[in-house]
Amino acid sequence: MANKQFTVHAQKQLNKNPNVVKCSPSKIVFTEEFALKVVEALKQGRNPAEVFEENGLSVRVLGKSRVNGIVSMYKSKYELENLPRRQVQRKEKKHIETSQERRERNLKEAVVYCDNLIANKESLLSCTPEDSDDVVHFKAIKKTYENKELKVIVKNLCAYYGYDYLRYYAYFQSIKPKEDDFVNILNSHKKR
Repeated sequence: MANKQFTVHAQKQLNKNPNVVKCSPSKIVFTEEFALKVVEALKQGRNPAEVFEENGLSVRVLGKSRVNGIVSMYKSKYELENLPRRQVQRKEKKHIETSQERRERNLKEAVVYCDNLIANKESLLSCTPEDSDDVVHFKAIKKTYENKELKVIVKNLCAYYGYDYLRYYAYFQSIKPKEDDFVNILNSHKKR
């Protein structure tokens, strides 16, 4: 028999159940109708624990060892020991996305966004008709990276389009205003 003792609250709840004749701190007696429901489930090859749950009897509250003991008792009482073993139905495993798969999915989303930017050069505000394809790609990559909804690594996006990341970085460093030039612009009004 199970060693698990029922709490006072659990006893009250179990005694209210129509399938329970009586519940004490250490024992529980079920109705004959409930026993027949369990036996029928066994004959059909169903999990008897499902019958307990369907009838408002929590296997967690009862305890697995107590439920297994009750099922064994019903098997011997109703001469069901020779039943074929129940086939356990395996739960379908949920696919958990790996970090590699997540990066690939993010890259695909970013490529679609970037391709739309490249197709509509007007969406790239700083593009001029004289810009080479490389410059257009670089600006589209930068705008894609700056989009907060897309989580993409610039190096992966550059590699997808066949550009070296250092070349991309060097381009933006070359158009960035030099610090000395910026200071000269600020101080130009003082020289006059």
